[in-house]
Amino acid sequence: MFGSPVYEAGAVNRHAYALCVLERFWRCLKRREVFAEASTRWRNPQAALLDGERWQGMRAETLTALGLPASPETLLVEHADALDETLRRVGGRLVANPDARIDEDGKIHLTGLRAVEEPPSLVDLRTRTTAMLPRVEIPEAILEVMNWVPQLQEAFTAASGSRSRMTDLPVSVAACLTAHSLNVGYRPIASKGTPALERSRLSHVYQNYFRPETLSAANTPLVDAQAALPLAQAWGGGMVAAVDGMRFVVPVPATFARPNRKYFGSKRGMTWLNAINDRGMGRGAKVVSGTIRDSLHMVDVIFGLDGGELPEIVVTDTGSYSDLVFGLLALLGISYRPALADLPDQKGWRINRAPTTAS
Repeated sequence: MFGSPVYEAGAVNRHAYALCVLERFWRCLKRREVFAEASTRWRNPQAALLDGERWQGMRAETLTALGLPASPETLLVEHADALDETLRRVGGRLVANPDARIDEDGKIHLTGLRAVEEPPSLVDLRTRTTAMLPRVEIPEAILEVMNWVPQLQEAFTAASGSRSRMTDLPVSVAACLTAHSLNVGYRPIASKGTPALERSRLSHVYQNYFRPETLSAANTPLVDAQAALPLAQAWGGGMVAAVDGMRFVVPVPATFARPNRKYFGSKRGMTWLNAINDRGMGRGAKVVSGTIRDSLHMVDVIFGLDGGELPEIVVTDTGSYSDLVFGLLALLGISYRPALADLPDQKGWRINRAPTTAS
């Protein structure tokens, strides 16, 4: 491969040929020119789209629901005009903005923000507020929230569908929530002699009352109750959501655990992708295998919310950004505002090449 071996006329370097095929195959995969039908990552993204009679039968209803014109040219003209107007407005501000400059290569550089010192009144408020907050056990806090929002406890129904006759079921539910959310198991939570906290009782409650549908149903009243708080309403309108991922090492064998030496060392891990609104409330989450690019999974999180309305604005980091997601959210009427890193290296796209327009 590296020593320039001599071959007879017409002979093929078998190793070099195999490497060339693999290299071309990889490039075609990256450009979506070839597809792996059995793969979730490399299959044809257009294979699941409606076409023919099925699309014609749903076209009018779909366009009406999304508020889209029948002609794509009309939509492109609207976006071109909006882009042209916005770029001209932003370009006019760059001249008078002392914190922005454009270098000789046409790259934009912004001055970093300086930290604002906390005023003494804020420090005093934090100290006094912290002293007012009581130190309580997590199960006690969950039980108190159940008293505020009875629908939380009512969401945990038996798998058989029958009405539960257990006494002190909320106590067992709170204990199971604590044990599994903290990943400590039943040993620190179980209490011999207390029927609602017996280990066998906790195991039975978890197996029969904890399912994805019951957990999702329990989140809905919490989202609604938090949205009604005056303090939460002062924070925001609840229509802005931020989506981000947290990586965790998975110490036991699991189907969703994947290797990544940069983040997990020699072990395996997963990414927990979650959404939180501008009122400080978690809205939805999804477990993503390993550390694969989470742009499309971000769309699943947005439309898999546990309660409340769909956000009008979505904020993410660079890892969740892609042109495809930008287009999908635009068609769905959601304003996508990624906080991109390395601003000078970002590229903008024109709709046409006319020098008289900014688009």
